[in-house]
Amino acid sequence: MWKLRIFLIFILMCSCSQSEGDLDPKIIEEAIPNAVLAEYSHLISEVRCPEKIKKDLEIISCVLTVEGKTIPVSVIGPDVTGSFVVNPRLKMVRSDDLAQKMKERLDDDLNIENSIKCSPEIRVAHPDQIFECEIVDPEGRTHYLDAKIVDFYGGFEILSRSE
Repeated sequence: MWKLRIFLIFILMCSCSQSEGDLDPKIIEEAIPNAVLAEYSHLISEVRCPEKIKKDLEIISCVLTVEGKTIPVSVIGPDVTGSFVVNPRLKMVRSDDLAQKMKERLDDDLNIENSIKCSPEIRVAHPDQIFECEIVDPEGRTHYLDAKIVDFYGGFEILSRSE
């Protein structure tokens, strides 16, 4: 799993409404999307951390919702610099990467050069997540296939779809 660092200014970690020994969960919740999915933070619909977070707590368990999937996230810290380490328990699959892998498979299987575009732009690597793909063959005909994620590593199978 990959880890990202969130740099927070120590003064901002404690809010006036929090007790002296607590951290403000809103600051952590606001920082997580950019730390976990900077390019795709707009796809995160919700981030939730505990309402009360002790300043000396070493691991904070939060959850975020990406494209309808709830994902647990561990936030470790703060360290002596006031930084946190965010460890999301997820792998993301980008549609561009998936389309390229599909293209390679189809081009090899069919022995022709295809053009492929898939959406949405990103999915959580979680079984049963679906990408809808549009394939244009060398003669300009459009075909529709789905790519179904089959594991937590981003493996997929190609399914036919009528449009």
